[in-house]
Amino acid sequence: MKSKSMLKSDPEARSRYCTCYPFNQRIVITLTPGRIRHPPRPSNDGPVVLYLPSGLPSASQKSHNDPINTLALSANATVVRAGYRLSNADSYPKPIHDVLASYDWILKHLVPPNHSDAPGPSRNPKLGVCGELVGGSLAAMLAITECHDAKTGITAAALGNPIVDWSPPFAAPHFESTDPFHRGLISLREKSFPNAEARYDPFASPLLFFRTPAFDLPAPDYYGLSSLSPEVMKLEAVDETSSGLVSKRRSHRKYPPTDSDLRLPITRIHSGKRNPLAEQVAEFAQLIQRSIDIYEREDGGYRGASKEAQQRVSLVDREAIGLWGDSEIMEIGAWFGEVLR
Repeated sequence: MKSKSMLKSDPEARSRYCTCYPFNQRIVITLTPGRIRHPPRPSNDGPVVLYLPSGLPSASQKSHNDPINTLALSANATVVRAGYRLSNADSYPKPIHDVLASYDWILKHLVPPNHSDAPGPSRNPKLGVCGELVGGSLAAMLAITECHDAKTGITAAALGNPIVDWSPPFAAPHFESTDPFHRGLISLREKSFPNAEARYDPFASPLLFFRTPAFDLPAPDYYGLSSLSPEVMKLEAVDETSSGLVSKRRSHRKYPPTDSDLRLPITRIHSGKRNPLAEQVAEFAQLIQRSIDIYEREDGGYRGASKEAQQRVSLVDREAIGLWGDSEIMEIGAWFGEVLR
């Protein structure tokens, strides 16, 4: 699936982030930084999992082991870590271009083609994606736009506190003004987008595939961060009804489109109870469940998530801000090992 606004060709993404080298008759992918880990018990048609880093340095402190080693071991899968550019100079949509380039490389080199025209049932491609925070946002984007049913596509996704809507303020009722995590989220948003309009693209804010934005575009520098020093910068919850940010009625969007071959993947979403992203994460899970029930079941009206939708899309509440550590990564790997077999 291609975006009219975001997914223009970016040759730099491919040249810098998709270089291949032969090594002992195996393919090693280098994604700046990126590595590949093969499963401890390899097979010809074993699962492949794409791991996308969090993009927020403070979110990496809970994990002491290399996540792709843990995932490869617990899922018995080939795991690829894909880097992506994200800075003031390399803002959106460059992270999207980089992730799509990495995904294309995986399809070409690591995933056997799914011959849907061959006799018998179509083969499960056994392809998963996972990520946390910015990595979770990009993983969510990839999962719901590359979940092809008629050809090789993503069938499972694990998301940790994904930033699925960059457009509104990050609610923070439990956070002090000096909290480094919330401070980091606000700083990350300011450097990640060239302008406010870019935050409203569904490929950057995947929740907006399923509904319209909750706010009109804010006036330039609505948050006033450029004029505030660290000493006076207050990070309490922003008043979303203030004159600077105009709320509007939300409307559902039909996704996936009627004429597509997309089938929303099995998805496991982790959400921290005290995380400023918790509200949008919970809504994202509910909207995917709603889409499964309305547009796949087509049984006339939505009456709440069905058992099938809840099995396909599960929301796991974590304590505190709910960042992934070694035990969570191992749990996710074991989950991939089950759903991708």
